[in-house]
Amino acid sequence: MIDYYYKTIGELVEINVEANSIAESRRLISEINERENILMKLREEVRRDIRSLESNFLKEKARLRTKYSMKQNSGLASIIMGSPKKKLIKELKSLESKSNRDIEELKHIRCVIDDLLIQFNDLREPLNSSMRARFGN
Repeated sequence: MIDYYYKTIGELVEINVEANSIAESRRLISEINERENILMKLREEVRRDIRSLESNFLKEKARLRTKYSMKQNSGLASIIMGSPKKKLIKELKSLESKSNRDIEELKHIRCVIDDLLIQFNDLREPLNSSMRARFGN
């Protein structure tokens, strides 16, 4: 999932910003608009993936709590098998760590997308100004 986002972003970043004519400026503006639309859709996918990871974390956490609440070992069995509470805590920490890592990675991707959207907007403005100057508007 993460690799898909980085690959897609990498493809969108590669853009030739040289425009020596009005036709090339129009083509470039159109290309920038198209890439912005793709980035906005990608940002929405990232948002959904973050929500999905958060939801899955909560479901898995509840599943683990249920699993270990049923394992009430007594005395000798607890000593031999280990404390269910300790196992639960260990698994919950591991689950939380992985979930946080994945969510932070997606949040970073969302920030990269936001930065690219700003950069594309910054690219488009001079092109629009240049075209207005050529047409005398």
